[in-house]
Amino acid sequence: MLLSPVNVNTVQNTQNSVLAPSFEHAKNKNNYSTKQKALVATTSAVGVLGAMMLLARHQNMKFFTKKFKDSYFVKANYANPVPIIGMGAGSILGGLAGGYLIDKNKTNRKAKSREALLQMGNVAIPILTVDLAVDKLFKNASKWGKAIAGIGGVFVGVALANIIMNKVNNLIFQNKDERGVKITDYSAHVDDIVTAASYISKSKVVYYISRIIPFALMIPGNEVGKKTVG
Repeated sequence: MLLSPVNVNTVQNTQNSVLAPSFEHAKNKNNYSTKQKALVATTSAVGVLGAMMLLARHQNMKFFTKKFKDSYFVKANYANPVPIIGMGAGSILGGLAGGYLIDKNKTNRKAKSREALLQMGNVAIPILTVDLAVDKLFKNASKWGKAIAGIGGVFVGVALANIIMNKVNNLIFQNKDERGVKITDYSAHVDDIVTAASYISKSKVVYYISRIIPFALMIPGNEVGKKTVG
């Protein structure tokens, strides 16, 4: 499969000097083909799958079993920070690898690397915030109190992650531009909501909903792989 690199359009001033491309989310557009996007989706999925296999091994569980009901996918407890951060990291690394494969442009690759760092914080910080809020700060609260604390933890965590990781990103990559929070930053946080719900209720409904967490965590990897400059 031939994957052609994407060209970056630059803007020149009257002295023909090139302006630095924007990293802002709202200006981010790409011209990747369906095949290229499919490759990024595949590498993100492989990253999540690989992380799940390592998690299963670490927990002395079998990933592949003769009966699906005995598999790690069915039996694992995803509603805690360790598997969520692990699968998120796998997705992001997979998406970054796919993004590098489809795009040889150094400027776009830098944008993908910056996005990978931001997304890692966006996965890890909110779930840790939810865990702190529900299991530590409000552990003696009522179920409704814990529910409110959990949902609040998601929004506080995403905002906090954006602030912290923008500063870290600019320090590492020597840039001063920052990108704000957008809706897809919340789209992968079904994991945090399910985690918060698991502290409140042990019902089968919460358990079954948690099975979609690995799929939701493929979103950050796709965001990374398809990221380009503005």
